[in-house]
Amino acid sequence: MNRISHILVVVDPSAKGRQPAVEKAARLARCSKAAVELLICDIASALNDQIAPAARHAHPDNTELLDLLDDLAIPLRADGTEVAFRIIYGKSLPDALLDYIRGSNADLVVKDAHTHSFARRTFARSTDWHMARDCPKPLLLTKTKSWNQPPRMVTAVDLEDGDENAAVSNNRVLEFAATLAGHLKGDLRIIHAYIPTAFAALVRAGRQNVSRDYTESLQIENSFRYCQMESLGSAYGVSPQHLHVEMGTPHDCLKHMVKKSDTDLVVIGASSHKWRRMFIGSTAATILESLDRDILIVGTSEFTQSHPI
Repeated sequence: MNRISHILVVVDPSAKGRQPAVEKAARLARCSKAAVELLICDIASALNDQIAPAARHAHPDNTELLDLLDDLAIPLRADGTEVAFRIIYGKSLPDALLDYIRGSNADLVVKDAHTHSFARRTFARSTDWHMARDCPKPLLLTKTKSWNQPPRMVTAVDLEDGDENAAVSNNRVLEFAATLAGHLKGDLRIIHAYIPTAFAALVRAGRQNVSRDYTESLQIENSFRYCQMESLGSAYGVSPQHLHVEMGTPHDCLKHMVKKSDTDLVVIGASSHKWRRMFIGSTAATILESLDRDILIVGTSEFTQSHPI
């Protein structure tokens, strides 16, 4: 099991009220005995320095930001958690954050996810999108929903035969998910969604009648994929009752599973081509906006290095 010893939390200085990222990082730190680093990226100062004084907007100075970080650190320190904090500056929030994270020894990055208007989702790529795509560390994007006790987690895997990238991603994702579940004493499930080969062939052939061979092919493929899941599950201590093989698109099956099991945390990989297209590609905003649950993206070094900003 991987050790989580350093949690980096991206703090939103403009947020009013609760900061779910800080709350959930604090809980994980208590369970894993990890140190927490609270980080604010101040882009307002950098932008204000470039415009005329009369046009500048009021924004918190260093003292206010440090006071905010100190206030957030008090309950964590009261629980015995080691806390450090830092303020960085940059003209672009995602660029500045990713540059800092690349030089950090953090084992996990935690950040509140932000919802956006339809226009922004359509025409602009948000900070969350850039972070999900390029963060070199496991990234936990948190929503406002509190976790169950124990937390309920679901991990999505890709079982494409012969796909080495998918295999690497599955192992990395499951290893980190099992680590997180172990620290939190959480309930971990694994889901694999697929379009049956027989169905794809039926569509290509333009046939509408379903034969007995077709039904048998479905059963054989489903059994084969479930055997693959059993092998993965046993390697990471997941019981057969918590393995789910579903026919359908990853997006639809994942949303159904989340609703059915009242999932708190969805864990996916960023290197497997199918799940990458689902989450890091054109439907990234849809997933972030449609699920009111936390999402943990676990990439591989090969993926993050080959997809620079």
